[in-house]
Amino acid sequence: MTNNLTAHYDAKVEALLQRPEIQQAMTMIEGSLERVVADTIKITEVEAPPFEEDERAKLVADMMADIGLADVHVDAAKNAVGILPAASGQTGGGVLLAAHIDTVFPAGTDVTVKREGGILRAPGCGDNSSSVAALLMVAGIIRQLELPLPNEVIISGDAGEEGLGDLSGMKELMKTYRERVRYALPVDGSLGAVTHAGVGSRRLRVTTRTPGGHSYGAFGVPSAIHGLAKMIARIADIEVPKAPKTTYTTGVIGGGTSVNTIAAEAFMLLDMRSESASELAKLEEKVRAIMSEEAERSSVKYEVEVVGDRPAGSIPLESELPQMVMAANRALGIESHPGASSTDANVPLAMGIPAVTIGIKSGGDAHRWTDYVDIDSFVPGMKTVLLSTLLAVGYGE
Repeated sequence: MTNNLTAHYDAKVEALLQRPEIQQAMTMIEGSLERVVADTIKITEVEAPPFEEDERAKLVADMMADIGLADVHVDAAKNAVGILPAASGQTGGGVLLAAHIDTVFPAGTDVTVKREGGILRAPGCGDNSSSVAALLMVAGIIRQLELPLPNEVIISGDAGEEGLGDLSGMKELMKTYRERVRYALPVDGSLGAVTHAGVGSRRLRVTTRTPGGHSYGAFGVPSAIHGLAKMIARIADIEVPKAPKTTYTTGVIGGGTSVNTIAAEAFMLLDMRSESASELAKLEEKVRAIMSEEAERSSVKYEVEVVGDRPAGSIPLESELPQMVMAANRALGIESHPGASSTDANVPLAMGIPAVTIGIKSGGDAHRWTDYVDIDSFVPGMKTVLLSTLLAVGYGE
């Protein structure tokens, strides 16, 4: 089936590229580079810390209105949303095209963009402001050319993708538009990435408590830190399968009052991930058993709060949507890199809706203060978004 689909979508891409209006769209993309650079800078320099995406969402919504999208609004989850309607006006069978607007950086971060030759550098510039700018440019070109879309395209700059945001924006989008979406195409990651498998995750905040006391005078009273440390040490010895890849880490620990105080409270943040929902569940079961045993042995009380729950899901690489994206890449001379990751695609994939996260830019240092993006990658990235979207909506059929 792969060979048949490969040939099928290669032919469809070739047919699209022969159409005068698509050739015009490609020319417009090539001429839009400096506009996309300016938009990337504009978006990046509006802070969007975790759970504080309000100002950037408003900016993106204003940009959507400027390019003529329909039904532009910011929803309850701080997603900026707009619609490219189907030519018939009907809804259903559409494509969700989204790029997350949030960053991992706290409020007060210097987000001034520096242009260094062919590079833009600033926290959040590559991940993911450049994708947002590129997505809006493609949507604007489709709108400007009034391409007769056979199905609608729902456009979103979505919130809550990073960290403890727990994909809240995409969850809200799918709650609202599930019945109208046939395919989902989040835009995020490196040029050529074709993420067709969503790595699920469970994130736990574990808190241990005891009466505490003076380090000398109350010696012998259980320590919340010691109890927590024993849990962490045992968790670190859990064996997990290499395939499906399953991982864990204690990423944050804290607690205690002073150097000479038996800790009355301590906490950790634990991240567990797997390509398999069943393996993830097995891992969590082992972790919870360890915590229960060590709490009893150490005479500490403990509580567990689930602070992150990203569902796992996947579609075969041989299926239609990945084949569409890879056909678009081939036509543009872009090497495809299929794989698994934790992205906005997790949510629709877990619902049984085909989804692929498309990587559309080159750069590096994601989640670092030195995050950067290569300007020259914008044009091929936007072209693959355009072709993938047109294939997904059935343009020209």
